[in-house]
Amino acid sequence: MRTPTIYATLDTETVGGIDTPKGFYNIGVVIHDKQGSIFATTSLLVMEYYDEIRNDDYAKKNFEVYLERLERGEISAVATEREALELVRNLCHFYGVKYLMAFNSGFDFTKTICRELLNEFEFVDLWLMALQTITHLKSYARFCAEHDFKTKKGRCATNVESIYAFITNDPNFEEEHTALNDALNEMAIFVRCLKMHKHFTKNCHCWDCQEKNKNFPKIP
Repeated sequence: MRTPTIYATLDTETVGGIDTPKGFYNIGVVIHDKQGSIFATTSLLVMEYYDEIRNDDYAKKNFEVYLERLERGEISAVATEREALELVRNLCHFYGVKYLMAFNSGFDFTKTICRELLNEFEFVDLWLMALQTITHLKSYARFCAEHDFKTKKGRCATNVESIYAFITNDPNFEEEHTALNDALNEMAIFVRCLKMHKHFTKNCHCWDCQEKNKNFPKIP
């Protein structure tokens, strides 16, 4: 009997800006198989950055969400970013994870200390995977046109929000932008991509990929 491949879909929320983030204050991980059966989840709030959340232009809108989840025991507080990373690493090893995944691996695995995990695990850039599968569908371009999922340049959006809205047929979907919730959405995108049985690239960040099957669709 073949041992199933185990995946970990990961998302981070950071302080300090997109280009040079100071560190992640929230990390969420979903351990699962290719069908989307979930074996474990974790959501960690990094207390060394806790006071900065309320003052960060991006992070502060969810400050009360984190406060409520801490009080309800729905998120675990850890002292440091390093401690959070070690907990994630140990969780992945415990479940025998082969592939780490993030929707934008070029951020999560290059701009944060999560880059260290790629020394131990293979990875999948889920944005690249979606560009090689879902965004080739004519129905995706029509969905974006009908519901105004567009980039500033007038092309079809290819972010988590637009792709998850498409696969769930929910044009009103909005990302929560908390790490575990977003990781669950990204896992669902992975499962849908796999069901298409199309080629996708592993161990390569989207903008490093030289294959020509990335599709940034135009609004029809």
